[in-house]
Amino acid sequence: MDWNQMKLRLKLGKALPKTEGNFSVGIVCGLAISGILWISIIGWFMLIFK
Repeated sequence: MDWNQMKLRLKLGKALPKTEGNFSVGIVCGLAISGILWISIIGWFMLIFK
């Protein structure tokens, strides 16, 4: 492996996203999406059983 390949690998390694915080971001996005889904489901039930 020559010097240019090593520099490219270092750049690619730094460009990868950190795994810290991805879990909490996923939980927040999941809660937001599930909240929207629950509101729509409750709205459908209210329309059906008027």
